[in-house]
Amino acid sequence: MDFKQPVQGQNTSMPPSPALYGQPPPPPSYPPMVLQEFVIANGITDRNLKAFPSETSMRMYKEYNKLSKHHLDFPRAKSNQNASIGLPLVISKRCLSIGLGDTSYLRFFECVPAPEARDRLYDKVDNRHIGEVLRRKFIGYTRYRLQLKGVETVVFAHLRLPIVDLRINDERFRFVKAISPVLNPDRFLYDLYLLAPDQVSLVDNMDSSRKVHKSNLLLGGLLHNIFPIRWCPRDRSKYISPHKCGSFDYYRSWEMFTRTKKCSVFSMYTYAVGNVDATAAVEFRSLILVAVSLILQSIEDDLHLARTARRNSNTTTNNVH
Repeated sequence: MDFKQPVQGQNTSMPPSPALYGQPPPPPSYPPMVLQEFVIANGITDRNLKAFPSETSMRMYKEYNKLSKHHLDFPRAKSNQNASIGLPLVISKRCLSIGLGDTSYLRFFECVPAPEARDRLYDKVDNRHIGEVLRRKFIGYTRYRLQLKGVETVVFAHLRLPIVDLRINDERFRFVKAISPVLNPDRFLYDLYLLAPDQVSLVDNMDSSRKVHKSNLLLGGLLHNIFPIRWCPRDRSKYISPHKCGSFDYYRSWEMFTRTKKCSVFSMYTYAVGNVDATAAVEFRSLILVAVSLILQSIEDDLHLARTARRNSNTTTNNVH
């Protein structure tokens, strides 16, 4: 092995450790934070969703789906997918469960590279089940129990206020939906906040029952939830925090007849620890919040279907009369 010779006069000894002089070690360095945009895509039926770590990743995935193993770009595509680039981060599939108590709402799958399958690219057989969402309705709120890779995160969606609360470790997050009379109801926008210690959250004082504590101020009394007070846009300021850390925004796509159509974008600040186009570089906290955005997208899809059904019903009634 050919070792480089030291330059004449160069000090080749290791620098002395600060501990030798009684000095504290230097503080740990953290990677810079960047705004990462996760892309949510639906298909023709809108029931299943795919989340990608970036716009580039989604574009590569759609391009690779068109390649055969004899295509000149196949080796490049295979190499990228083996490095978890050009793959969905997570796929959610809707469940058609009904009944009382906790019912299955979503199932989650991760897309695993298959380097041993040298003659093909990613296929749905490579999907691995990693979790699910159980939904249950209560007076004043709906609970979503997100179970992902053995970790449970409880998500509470308020039925009267446009807020969705959750906790990840010691951090309490809140999605706040923008409400405006001039905003098309299909074009939703949520802002994501990290709550301050003195702010009340639906997850506060939650016990093993995984229910909102009965004395929680955000729920109010029973009459508030049976006869809800009309929400005003100016009330939004009461529930936001100075610490905004992301957003979840509707996207209007004009693509037709495609299995992967961009429908929304979840943006948040993350630590730059690798290639932003690679699913393997996504930290677990970000994965949980992406999964919550898939819950919100599914909720918005349900609201859209309900509005469409009402419009169709009104049209039919008007035509009859």
